[in-house]
Formats: sequence, structure tokens, C-alpha cells
Amino acid sequence: MKGYRPASAYDGSVAFKRLQEIAVTDAQPVSWRGIVYGTPVLSSENTPMGMVHEVLGSDAEDIFHGLRVGLSGTRREVMIEADDISDLSAEQIHTSLAAADFPALPDYREEATYHLASVGWLRKHLGWAKDSTRDEEPG
Repeated sequence: MKGYRPASAYDGSVAFKRLQEIAVTDAQPVSWRGIVYGTPVLSSENTPMGMVHEVLGSDAEDIFHGLRVGLSGTRREVMIEADDISDLSAEQIHTSLAAADFPALPDYREEATYHLASVGWLRKHLGWAKDSTRDEEPG
């Protein structure tokens, strides 16, 4: 076959040796939009602290605000601000917070948001309608 070389031909090449030196040990970083429900959240000491319940941000403005996290072993949900997140990957989220800092985080409180919509009995009037929560993941 033209262009075919057995694997042993690559063993001594400089490029092959360089590829062997590049060992990716950390998970591949992702955008804040690539975070999914249930991704583990770790403290700065790599202690598992909880799971992602919601990604908080504005798609229209491309602004990441933080994460709503359900803490392990409790029914509490807390917000971790974007400034406290040090690394985002598809496998796990690393924070700059120590494990001792997590219990002191305030409980997550969802703010009611509204949008302009047709309201009224016949939907003829423009007014404010509360945003739906149907697009949220169970949790």
C-alpha cells in the first residue's frame, strides 16, 4: 500500500516521541454552555461537594453568572458565583472554594423573572408574564 508504514517505523521519529510526551491528564475544558445537569462540583482540595443543578447565565448576552449546586448529603442548594469557579470541564467543575467554605454559602433563592407577552382574557393586551420553569432539569 502506498503511504503505509508499520507502527515500528514511527517509534523512533521525533514527532512520535513528542506525542508520547504530551499526556493530557486533566479533562478537556468546555464553555459554560457545555456544562450539563449532574456534573460533579469539587472544592479547591478536589473534594466532591455536590452536583450541578442549573447553569446560571444569559445566552443572549453570553454572560456566565455561576452555578446552582445541590450539596452532597443535604437537600440544600447553593449558588457558586462565576468568580469562584476555577476550571470547567465536561467531567467535573473545580472551584476555588475550600471544602469548609461550602456549608457557609447562602441557600440558592430563585428570583422571579418576567417577560413581555400578550396577556388578558383574549390575549389582546401587552403586559408582563412570569417566565416558565418548564425548561429546568429535575432536581
